[in-house]
Amino acid sequence: QNLHEFADYFAGLHPPYPAPQAPKVSPAELERARNLVMQGDPGRHIPACSACHGERLTGAQPSIPSLVGLSRDYLVWQFGSWKDGKRKAAAPDCMAQIAQALTPQDIDALTSWIGAQPVPADMSAAPPGAVKLPVACGSYSEKQ
Repeated sequence: QNLHEFADYFAGLHPPYPAPQAPKVSPAELERARNLVMQGDPGRHIPACSACHGERLTGAQPSIPSLVGLSRDYLVWQFGSWKDGKRKAAAPDCMAQIAQALTPQDIDALTSWIGAQPVPADMSAAPPGAVKLPVACGSYSEKQ
């Protein structure tokens, strides 16, 4: 009981997010990243980030995190951890599979683009069941 109250308290906090970071890649790379985020790359079996993390990249309940508001450095570290196997999730580990398909240039562009996005006023995640994942992902069940 107390643990749920504790979790609810922290879930209800809405601390301010840092300002978006200036991109570290060219405008052409930013556009390529925007296309990956919004459309993916079907030829390389890379789904759009927005297909799982939502159109506004604010995540989906109960287990898909928001991407906006995260720093470029943090995102680079996360992708690196998936690529080298240090970060794992329930099988099938969809993010590890996606990270393996991304080139270092893709990761540089994606993390620069996401890190430069302003945080929307409404950071609420999509409700459970609102997202239909384009790939199998062990950490998310559409029935949750």
